[in-house]
Amino acid sequence: MTFFDDDNPNYSKVDGELMQFALDNAAKRLGLSDKNDPELNTLARFVRAAFIIGNRNATAMAEFAVDAVIMRRKRIGADTIAP
Repeated sequence: MTFFDDDNPNYSKVDGELMQFALDNAAKRLGLSDKNDPELNTLARFVRAAFIIGNRNATAMAEFAVDAVIMRRKRIGADTIAP
């Protein structure tokens, strides 16, 4: 997923670059290098969520997204374990 889209009416090119930088940083921290990995889209949604709530710090956005994906992994793992 990429945030580089000049025709997107929801955010400017600068905003897209900020979110892309945060996404790339977060993906690197999680070891996500395959652009087809579905978890990368999940990570991008969390980066976008951080942006939507007003966060404009790329490092903080990346940390938020990484933490959210880690929590999601834990929840999904717990849901797949039979009682």
